[in-house]
Amino acid sequence: MHSAVTGNNDHHVKLFLKARAAVNQGDVLDLTIVATPNSSCTDPKTPAPLTVSWNLTIATAAAWTNQGSDDAVSDGPFSPLLLAATGSRSATGLAFHQSSTACRQIDVALVNSAPSYVELVRYQGNSASTSTGLSNITMDSGAGTNNHHVRLFFKAQAGVTAGSTVSVTVVATPNSSCTAAATPAPLTVAWNMTIAETSGWVNQGSDVATSNGPYSALTLTTAANRTDTGLAFHRSAEGCRQIDVALSGETSQVELIRYADSSVATETGLNNITMLRDDDDDHHVKLFLKARAAVSQGAVLDLTIVATPNVSCTDPRTPTPLTVSWNVTIATAAAWVKESRDDDRASGTFSPLRLAASSARTATGLAFHRNSDACKRIDVALSGDVSHVELRRYAGATESSSQALSDITMDDGASSTDNQHVRLFFKAGAAPAGGSVLNVTIVATPNAACTDPATPAPLTVG
Repeated sequence: MHSAVTGNNDHHVKLFLKARAAVNQGDVLDLTIVATPNSSCTDPKTPAPLTVSWNLTIATAAAWTNQGSDDAVSDGPFSPLLLAATGSRSATGLAFHQSSTACRQIDVALVNSAPSYVELVRYQGNSASTSTGLSNITMDSGAGTNNHHVRLFFKAQAGVTAGSTVSVTVVATPNSSCTAAATPAPLTVAWNMTIAETSGWVNQGSDVATSNGPYSALTLTTAANRTDTGLAFHRSAEGCRQIDVALSGETSQVELIRYADSSVATETGLNNITMLRDDDDDHHVKLFLKARAAVSQGAVLDLTIVATPNVSCTDPRTPTPLTVSWNVTIATAAAWVKESRDDDRASGTFSPLRLAASSARTATGLAFHRNSDACKRIDVALSGDVSHVELRRYAGATESSSQALSDITMDDGASSTDNQHVRLFFKAGAAPAGGSVLNVTIVATPNAACTDPATPAPLTVG
């Protein structure tokens, strides 16, 4: 080491920080170098060893500071129903807006496999920036219109899970254009968003899911007023008490009626119905078969009621719409069956001369004696060419003391006096035309006292 030495023989040493030196910001590295004359130096003027102190200062990092719009607390809890339904992004309330005095140009990114339904959006003040890039963002409260930040949003129709916590991590890194020694290390920020647990649908006291049926098609067809099915919807949730209801399926013969307690409500609308037990405005809906409902015997009316929280419900616990299936069963009619005295064949061909000369009625041999398992009490009536014939009521082989043609018990299982039937006779002195055929029809109708829903429709025999 000598300045007078020329060429490559004059050497010196330099101090370097190693690649990827693991130093701490603000450290001072205190070093000592000792220079000792080599043993080859024999000149009596050779000096003693020289000790030199060196110091390497590692800059103290400038602190990350809020530039005015930073927010680490979300607006939640959030409604999973609203997030899934909305057609545009939803703000979380979370925002990153930090930098340091050593670096105002920041790169931001979501890391650690952030959920696919969230996104960072670049903002200038209160408006989305025309620049959408997430690198080299000036975050500086003193930069005027160049001062930007990023906000976290749920994407449109975000498919979040009710009752969950959505965790995301944002990393802010000084842009590569920042060369100041005090430029800080990247900043990692954890954000959490709470998704509300939707509240369950709860019976408010008048909900009924099973109908009173089966129902008689015969009775329904002739009913002058609507018939209560017994089915009722009366449910709501803690997150929403205002309910909209709608009916679908085989609805042509049924209707929903709004009720307040046990009376029809003044309001008839099926939207925004308050359903809350003991509330002054508590209402529910009941299902009725319409007056003179034209239903078929043996049919099952499959119905669906959908209860939807009204748009006024903004509580994040508001549940998803509830779908309930209702069934209304129309009874299968019991078959008409013949009892022992029924006879649908006439005795033969009748002489018009004898009929006209007879002073007493003449038996035709025809008799009606039928019922069903659902109804043993029968009304009968004649129609057609009835001017020459009549029905007579019988108990066994003897005329009944009552000749009324209604409420006749036709039942081989009843006592002999109670088990009755009707027979067809030519009237005394009947004068039908020779060669004619009398067309007579008997109509048997279950008596009004028969209320079994399987009671059959009237039977016509002729």
